[in-house]
Amino acid sequence: MKSSWVVAGLALVIAGGGFLAARPRPGVHQPVRFNHAAHVVAGVDCDGCHATVKEQSFASLPKLEDCMQCHDQPLTKDPEEKKLKAYEAAHAEPPWQRIYRMPAHVYFSHRRHVVLAKVECAVCHGAMDKAKEPPVRPAVEQTMTWCIACHQKRHASIDCIACHR
Repeated sequence: MKSSWVVAGLALVIAGGGFLAARPRPGVHQPVRFNHAAHVVAGVDCDGCHATVKEQSFASLPKLEDCMQCHDQPLTKDPEEKKLKAYEAAHAEPPWQRIYRMPAHVYFSHRRHVVLAKVECAVCHGAMDKAKEPPVRPAVEQTMTWCIACHQKRHASIDCIACHR
C-alpha cells in the first residue's frame, strides 16, 4: 500500500517538473535596445562585442568600453546612444541579461565550437545578424536532442563525458 503512494507521489513530482520545464520563460529585456543588424552592416563581428568567444568557454557580454570605442561621440540623436553615455557618466556597466543558459551539469565551450569546430554563431543563436531588436528569449531551443543531432551531423563526439561533467 505504501509503495503505491510512493509511486503516485513520484509520478506527480515528475509530471510537475515536466510542466515547470515546459513553461515558457518570461522574456528578457536588455538595458539598451541593441540593433545587431546595424552593427553587422557597420562591420562589427560577433567577437567585437562578445570578446572572449574565441578564447574561453563563455562568450562574454559586451563591456561599456567596447561600445564607447565607436560611440564615444554622439553619432546620432538615438536615445539608445544616450543610454550608453549615461552608463559611461555613472561609471557603470549596462546590466545585460543572459539569454542562453546551459544546465549546471552541461559543459559548453564557445572556443571549442567556434574556433576548433568552426561552427557559425547563427547555428546556435539564429539570425542575430538580421535582428533589429534584442532577443527576449532564445532564437534556437538548445535541447540535448538538438545538440546530439548536430554532433552526429558533424561527426563530433556523442560520448556523455564530452558535454556532461
